[in-house]
Amino acid sequence: MATFSCKHRHKWIRWMPAFWILIASALTGGVQTIHAVGEADPGLFPITTDEMDVHLYARDPVVRNPCAIAFDWYGRLFVGMGPQYRNPKPVTEGDSVYILVDRDGDGVAEDKKLFATGFNSIQGLLCGDHCVYVANAPDFTLVQDVNGDDVGDVYIKLFTDLGNLEHGLHGLNWGPDGKLYMSKGNSKGLSQSPDRIAPRPFRDLWGVKLTAAPDFPEPVIYTPDEYVRNFHDPNDDWGRQGGVLRCNPDGSGLEIFSAGNRNPWDIAFDNEFNWLGTDNDQNFGDKIFSPFHGAHFGWGHEWSSDWEGIGHWPTVPASGPLFEGSGTGVTWWDVDGLPDSYRGVFLINDWLRREVFTYRPGWDGALMKPMNGVREVLAHAGSGRDMSISQGRSFDPVDLEVGPDGKVYISSWGREYGASYDSDGQWINEGRIYKLAPRTSTKEIRLPLGTDHFPESFPQMN
Repeated sequence: MATFSCKHRHKWIRWMPAFWILIASALTGGVQTIHAVGEADPGLFPITTDEMDVHLYARDPVVRNPCAIAFDWYGRLFVGMGPQYRNPKPVTEGDSVYILVDRDGDGVAEDKKLFATGFNSIQGLLCGDHCVYVANAPDFTLVQDVNGDDVGDVYIKLFTDLGNLEHGLHGLNWGPDGKLYMSKGNSKGLSQSPDRIAPRPFRDLWGVKLTAAPDFPEPVIYTPDEYVRNFHDPNDDWGRQGGVLRCNPDGSGLEIFSAGNRNPWDIAFDNEFNWLGTDNDQNFGDKIFSPFHGAHFGWGHEWSSDWEGIGHWPTVPASGPLFEGSGTGVTWWDVDGLPDSYRGVFLINDWLRREVFTYRPGWDGALMKPMNGVREVLAHAGSGRDMSISQGRSFDPVDLEVGPDGKVYISSWGREYGASYDSDGQWINEGRIYKLAPRTSTKEIRLPLGTDHFPESFPQMN
């Protein structure tokens, strides 16, 4: 195993050393109030409840197709975006990771700084201490900022040959056990050459048996100029199943945490380390599931498959009713100052239905289930309710995270599958990052301390 490390911060709102600041919010009444520079038309914004306000944090051209977002140890927002999804070619320009910049402190990011570039379709980001993990199937890449200039200096391909981008690698999270958790769909690797071999736990999920192949291929270390992403044609190429895996921060100790998924997009855990995620299926409906170690959720079970799992002994039941949509981002919201109806809930994005809905966890024995059993919508674009108000409304939620200010940041992808260009060849896909905040007058929010501490060791490049 190559010698390197990247220390991480577990969900720093709860565990990281911090200082207190006071944030005053003069929020007004009505169905929605817009606090955004350069946006005069309320019709462009998602609709939310009377208890919430919607703000704009960033929009095109600063962000286009913002698929994955993550906050770092300073509370800065990193965004993964680019033209790769959905039908890239080997020559398609790579996706990039940017740090969004709010120069004048007005709560709107008007600029961005390039942190790293040249990736396959980015569908997951996770920040560590001066490093960023990038889920860019078929690769899983760690980028380190060695000299502290906010630019990646070392690119480490931790794993490769992880399948195509359709049912790829998502859901990167730090667990309080110090492990890095990830969700993986059932697209399988190609095993084309010695440098295109997935680690054995991925192959075990897919049902792929290889002879004379290492169980855990060594990570490969690059300079930014040397880094070359592996290409996997995004046509269907399915393994038996996907699942949730975990490893140490350097990629060692990789193991299957739970199995039996088709295409789990995101996972998140509550205050007690109970996980919740979404799994996508185009025939039976999307599923909400609660993974735990050793669990199997029915897809690709070796001798008895079942999607919903109700009354089916070999598999764990779904943690709620199936739904017709496209479940994407998941996060846990439990911040002081929230209205009781929104405190201690999971928030789940539905890209297809253009909604963010809440999930208040309850228990039926050992099975997590929604307490009310009803889909309670927090924000939406109007589609399916009143088509007249959905026209031109830019809200297509993909990822979401709770920021250091306690607000929920939501990346809005857009309607197009794939990159769009104008007659001059300029990339023109839209993009938004919204944030939701409760209508409270004053509250204290815990923010992380900045740090000059760097990882104890870095990769040695030949």
